[in-house]
Amino acid sequence: MRKNLKKFILLIIIILALFTLTGCSLNFNFGEQGEEEATTSEQTSELEGLPVYTADADMTGYTKCEEMQGVEFYYPSNYISVGKEEQPMFMDTEIAGASVNIVSSEIPSAFSFEGFVDASIIGIENEMEINGDVNKEYINLNGRKAAKLEYTTDVDGSTMKVVQVIILKDTQAYILTMGGFESDFTELQPKLDKMIKSFK
Repeated sequence: MRKNLKKFILLIIIILALFTLTGCSLNFNFGEQGEEEATTSEQTSELEGLPVYTADADMTGYTKCEEMQGVEFYYPSNYISVGKEEQPMFMDTEIAGASVNIVSSEIPSAFSFEGFVDASIIGIENEMEINGDVNKEYINLNGRKAAKLEYTTDVDGSTMKVVQVIILKDTQAYILTMGGFESDFTELQPKLDKMIKSFK
């Protein structure tokens, strides 16, 4: 189990490095965030036809992540904190290697949201040995356009599955990364779905 934990922590470090390599620095935003402005007709048209993910009303058994200012998400209450205050990361105490973390990154002014997502995928594919392609899907996440990326990679002979959800608030991208051993994903999927739906 300790070897699996080391493998997964190594994978998370690689993923964090990738966002830096794509030209996106990890700038954490701890300032005051104002209330979101009303959805414009342009934002509404961007969401048309996208799969809808809406936060569950009942979050019993989940804990709100308080460490990252500007966004919120809930993680299972059995997860323990293994990150730092400025780099929140939580690991499952029941499923070895399962974890979630969140980072924020300033989107360079030359990038659109879609351009940032595409650059991130290129960085992932160039720096990691991905099994197949990075699957990209744009979704309507609590009334906001988001990108959902899924891919698998081999780390020391074990196949890891990673799901990342990226949202944009002003010029800040927030990246929620969840993952674990591919063999555990049937058991992990309900937890991941609930975490994704809570991300706003």
